[in-house]
Amino acid sequence: MKVLFLVLDGLADISHPELGGMTPLQAASTPSLDRLAEEGCCALMYTLDPGVCPSSEVAHWRMFGFSPEEYPGRAYFHALSEGVPCREGDALFMFNLVPVTRRGGDVYVADENVSAAAEFCARCGEDLEAAAPPGVGLHYVGNIEFLAVVEKGSPHILPSDPFLHHLPVGEIAPQPGWEEDGDTVRTVRLLREFKDRAEVAVAGKAGLGGYRAGLIMKWPSRAMSPLSFHDRYGMAAAAVVSTPCFRGMGSFLGMRVMVMGGKEAGADLDVKLGAVREWFREGGDFAFVHTKHADEAAHAGDPRGKAEVIEAMDRALSNHAGLVFSPEVLTLVTCDHSTPTTRDPRVIHGGDPVPVLFHAPTVRKDAVRRFDEVSAAGGGMGQLRGEDLMPLVLYFSRRAPYGVRS
Repeated sequence: MKVLFLVLDGLADISHPELGGMTPLQAASTPSLDRLAEEGCCALMYTLDPGVCPSSEVAHWRMFGFSPEEYPGRAYFHALSEGVPCREGDALFMFNLVPVTRRGGDVYVADENVSAAAEFCARCGEDLEAAAPPGVGLHYVGNIEFLAVVEKGSPHILPSDPFLHHLPVGEIAPQPGWEEDGDTVRTVRLLREFKDRAEVAVAGKAGLGGYRAGLIMKWPSRAMSPLSFHDRYGMAAAAVVSTPCFRGMGSFLGMRVMVMGGKEAGADLDVKLGAVREWFREGGDFAFVHTKHADEAAHAGDPRGKAEVIEAMDRALSNHAGLVFSPEVLTLVTCDHSTPTTRDPRVIHGGDPVPVLFHAPTVRKDAVRRFDEVSAAGGGMGQLRGEDLMPLVLYFSRRAPYGVRS
């Protein structure tokens, strides 16, 4: 049996008064998702732990069934996606060049025109690359992003990116417990030296609306030997994706990476599901499909707009009913995390449980008739963790090893 693993990034949400106390998923008209739920079995899932607001990449890593010890870090995924040269054992870090302001002795990221900041960064690329000290390679990868590669460096560094802009920018420092480690001390010194030299190099350049430019660091990573999804699960897998993170993750796991998408939610999912059809015809066993439009709609702060995006994706599912409802396909639909549709600066992702549905002839049907966060709470699969998904995929697709007891 083929496996379609569909992740609708940021699909889950919170209840909104303007939607009559419903989530955008509850408020949307979703006949295809509802049919999948009615014919299949549902659950609620914490990809990590209750109340924990996961990043997309860590949530996916857990859903794919790989351990934290095997996780190289998101910056390495971006390096693989962009072809940035590095060697096993190198440390990687993502730097963003952003407008900053000083208040009360602390530095804060200033909310500024994103396209203007990206244009500024493109002009500063050579200056930042020249500011990298020996042992550090810097690579501009677009928008406001620069990848730093520290030869034989340590990933045990605290990010300085506050992520929430009402919080101050942090210092580049060792993680607790790594203060005496030689590689970590050297890496901190090199990163601080680069940051100081780079900020001096671009000081006074126009283009940030009167703000000065500052570098913030995130996603400490280490280049590692790739892992094989096929070796672990016995399935030839493809990643049908758009973003650099999941292009790199798919490559790291040995999946065939198909990069495609669309600016509109329905068109994006439509073209990706079309690619899955071809992959299965070629003999592929597993297709991971990622679409980010629901997450982006949530970040825009419009619950009704997010409901419309969900409806567009549901229509794309109906265009591929022969695939998603096929008796030869296990269709798994979920999301990596909730994204509350709010303009609250303290919120990026949510720690709420997210809905999951399994659809296949091998799946025991439950009493759920709609696919949403509340209905899924009554699903026959109960409450799951992210790491539970792949054992269930193996079981429902009749690939589970027999005679195995924990």
